Amino acid sequence: MKITELKINGIFNPVGFMFEQVVCSWKVEDTDSQEQTNAKIEVSSTEDFSSTLWEKEGKDCSQSGTVIDLELSPRTTYYYRVFVTGDKGDSAVSETGIFETGKMKEKWNAEWISPAKKDTFHPILRKCFYAERPVKRARLYASGVGVFEVYLNGEKLGGEYLSPYINNYEVNIQTLTFPISEVKTGENHLEILLGKGWYMGTFGLEGRSENYGNRMAAIGELHLEYEDGAQECICTDGSWQYRGSDIEESGIYFGEIYNRLLWEGKENDWKPVEVLLHPEEEEGTKNLVKSHLMDRLSLPVLVKEEVLVKEIIHTPAGETVLDMGQNFAGFMEFRSNLPKGTKVTLDFGEILQNRNFYNENYREANSQFVYISDGNQEIVHPHFTFFGFRYVRVTGWEGELKKEDFTGKVLYSDIQRTGYIHTSNAKLNRLYENTVWGLKSNFLDIPTDCPQRNERLGWTGDAQVFSPTASYHMDTRAFFHKFIKDLRDEQKFLNGAVPNYVPNIGHKDDAGSVWGDIATFLPYTLYRYYGNLEEIEYCYPLMKDWVDYIERKDGERAEKHYLFDFGFHFGDWLALDGPTSESFKGSTDDTYIASMYYCQSVKLVQQIAEQLGKTEDAAYYQKLAGKIREAILKEYFTPNGRLAIDTQASYVVALKFGIYVNRDRIIQGLKERLKKDKYQIKCGFVGAPLLCTVLAESGLYELAYDFLLKEGFCLRICGGNPPGRAGI
Repeated sequence: MKITELKINGIFNPVGFMFEQVVCSWKVEDTDSQEQTNAKIEVSSTEDFSSTLWEKEGKDCSQSGTVIDLELSPRTTYYYRVFVTGDKGDSAVSETGIFETGKMKEKWNAEWISPAKKDTFHPILRKCFYAERPVKRARLYASGVGVFEVYLNGEKLGGEYLSPYINNYEVNIQTLTFPISEVKTGENHLEILLGKGWYMGTFGLEGRSENYGNRMAAIGELHLEYEDGAQECICTDGSWQYRGSDIEESGIYFGEIYNRLLWEGKENDWKPVEVLLHPEEEEGTKNLVKSHLMDRLSLPVLVKEEVLVKEIIHTPAGETVLDMGQNFAGFMEFRSNLPKGTKVTLDFGEILQNRNFYNENYREANSQFVYISDGNQEIVHPHFTFFGFRYVRVTGWEGELKKEDFTGKVLYSDIQRTGYIHTSNAKLNRLYENTVWGLKSNFLDIPTDCPQRNERLGWTGDAQVFSPTASYHMDTRAFFHKFIKDLRDEQKFLNGAVPNYVPNIGHKDDAGSVWGDIATFLPYTLYRYYGNLEEIEYCYPLMKDWVDYIERKDGERAEKHYLFDFGFHFGDWLALDGPTSESFKGSTDDTYIASMYYCQSVKLVQQIAEQLGKTEDAAYYQKLAGKIREAILKEYFTPNGRLAIDTQASYVVALKFGIYVNRDRIIQGLKERLKKDKYQIKCGFVGAPLLCTVLAESGLYELAYDFLLKEGFCLRICGGNPPGRAGI
């Protein structure tokens, strides 16, 4: 017997995370036992378990998630292990795992620090400190806006990029914990490099900059524990200094200009920082209050893979283009031994058009990395941006361009792959891998719609549709836990509504079906995949408030309709059966789709309420679901079972959610509709993801396989992606 996958809250050895609860999970492998007859979890303050703080033993210790009911202290490392006995009598003990708290609710002694207001360049903040004797343990607790990197004695701490990631800065700002393995006895230099990120840079569909603030700033505490037991805290304060970095400009959409000659011939001396003692009183820094600081929930965004250049292409337009052979999100790193003053520009694109480089589909996203050499040999990459691309146009390169000088760095959140499929059909295998790469390219802190154009938003409809597939591919527990907090934080601003995307800059109250229904569908997916009731308890307010919002809005009329027949809905977005070739909506009635999803959301809340023992809620939502179902049947179905809306999506949704008068008649209607459509997929965002599943669930297996293996397609030419379109 072997115990594997030992995790806390779905994370291997989490350090500095927010632990609203501590849930231990594990897997058992290499055993003939069919079930666990006993398990024991031990938690200790020491690695040798000489001091046990908490333990639990019994058959009810669930490997899918057992709560460690322990009062935690700030800035503390805990050691834990699991013992398991199987029904065949074999047993095992896990390796030792750890989880480490951050500052929790501990008071911050540090202050937010920033360059002078007039200095709008990208700064480096520095503190020189002296360690008089050997250091036993060192931890830095820090955050920065918009994004930051930390260096100790010239070496970057950790392998993360774009931290502290996407925050709702009006509510919270994540802090990171940096374990430091070695602080030199003697003089040390601690530096914080700042960029604009989502906080200051241009971001969102409106194309606005400075959405949350207009000054780059940082806060941090370096806690040193010396071998003789003495302790010291080095805080960001007025003793720090700053000067300009070589980053001339940066932005999530913009890209980055890395200019090694930026300060040549200019004054760039170290100057005292400005301490933001009362940021809430100054426009542009009002979100930088210490009460917003919280331990992290975001998984680290890391370079998870590398992609080598497949081919160097010389296009008909005379361009030099690197073909990476794979579309991905991340950046390019290259080896520079270029003459001083050489300006190299990398432009990023997904496709070639007429065999030439093309990225006009990126719209206003500049998506460019510019490097200006000072003549020194170095490895070059951007710090504070990322790109979605397969092709890279290189201009300005001096000398021979070699494939081996360039490496693609694939960025995504540190999630573990758990699902694999391999068949005898090479094209089916490639299709499956495309869905995996789609996840990798769009799971960068939040589930986004795309990694390339001026969008990259957490469209809730995309995440709702994709979450079951994502949870097959990867262990999504921790990743979606953070996203659920993002949704819940925004929902509180909107009085129960769930927006079309997050971050929802300006708290726009647009909330419609399918997209907003992520509030119920995502938690239910997590419960179905991972079976953790504690996580569902965490999600329950999000679920409940969403359906309560719809019911409340319905009740504002003289008489309830029990239909979601108000507000804007995307409907069967991007369907091919629209009324005109220019339409981005299909022909399935919006209210029909919205009401179907409303009913299903209410049923999911009812089911989760039952699992959580909320019997009164369960009874209430069961009754409400019945009224919604009755209203749908009355409005859209004839008494003998004919569905009034004859579209692919209408039949698919009815069958998937079990809302109909006569199931056999709905199946027959779907078969006839598909025949009329010459077995081409006409449904869109709502119907297409469910089509094959519904066909199989209806016993139409051969037809489901026909669609899965069909290589032809029906193409509708449309003029690019309009603003607000969620990509699929």
